[in-house]
Amino acid sequence: MPFLFGRRMSRGELLRQVGRLEQVAGITLSEFADGPERPGRHLDIRSGGGLELRVLVDRGFDIGALTSGGVPLGWRSPNGFRSPFLHHDDEDGGAGMLRSLDGFMVTCGLDHVRGPAEGSAAHFGPRRPTQHYPLHGRIAQTPAKLLGQGEVWEGDDCTLWCEAELRQTMLYGEVFALRRRIAVPLGSTSILIEDRIQNLGFRPTPFVQLYHLNFGFPLLDRETEVYLPDAAGLASVLRGPTAAPEEAGDELYEAPPAPGGTRRAGILNRSLAGGIGVALDWDAASLPHLQIWRNMAQGMQVLAIEPATNEAAKRAVLEAAGAIRYLAPGETVEHRLRIEVLHGAAALARFDAPVP
Repeated sequence: MPFLFGRRMSRGELLRQVGRLEQVAGITLSEFADGPERPGRHLDIRSGGGLELRVLVDRGFDIGALTSGGVPLGWRSPNGFRSPFLHHDDEDGGAGMLRSLDGFMVTCGLDHVRGPAEGSAAHFGPRRPTQHYPLHGRIAQTPAKLLGQGEVWEGDDCTLWCEAELRQTMLYGEVFALRRRIAVPLGSTSILIEDRIQNLGFRPTPFVQLYHLNFGFPLLDRETEVYLPDAAGLASVLRGPTAAPEEAGDELYEAPPAPGGTRRAGILNRSLAGGIGVALDWDAASLPHLQIWRNMAQGMQVLAIEPATNEAAKRAVLEAAGAIRYLAPGETVEHRLRIEVLHGAAALARFDAPVP
């Protein structure tokens, strides 16, 4: 039963008071109409519980803007939500993503993450001996085929949902399909992301994926606490910036890998808006690695929590170690990621991360 405007409401109680659910919550399909973002489609979702998110249909079906209770939680770069039709993965020596990277969630892969690299393509046959891999792969700037959106009631519970399919394909190369469903319970401050990736080709194909979850100001400031999983549960490893903004640069951390089970990480700011944080939960069986990227330079100020299939190593190192998974023809991988915004001291106290 959804919690709306300070009270629990059954389906009947709510619908007797509104002509359409959109009065309190809903999904709207729109299109950017100006500038370099044009003509990208996006879905704006309002949960009715203060959570608002923008799903970028034509940019990997990723989440662009994210706010809760009017407080922005995600990071924005100078690039804006640049149209994928202006994007070129291979420009700037394979670092084309640096001209497009923006928003709360950016999906990286599906056959490469991290810096530009060259690798063997022998698994695809004799026509292409080597393969070029651009920064963080190609899927993030791929327009999606929108399969549906709407609301579904189960008794007195309602879920707002949208679903799409993305394809990353090449002749004599990979043929991947990624099917993504994003669900937001009515009245909640949580998001469930379910991905299903399948090798639709007829040759074993390397598969690598990373979720680039980017946080920025005002959630990220000198009062911020970041909690990462360790062998015993959760441990605080980051607390505010470590250098003056004019001296700051890229910092990369890794948490110990996990063989399975649900993993949790979080970012909390107890002094912001009465206390606000974001908890992240995911299945370590399919995403056993966790990477953290931080840059507190002026005009940057970003911290990314990144569940991933592989450690943060160069592709040549991963290939030499046999650490890159190959999907057999028809094989599938499923990922499940839950994002929950926590408001107030009581909610933050329920997050199992005591300050050391």
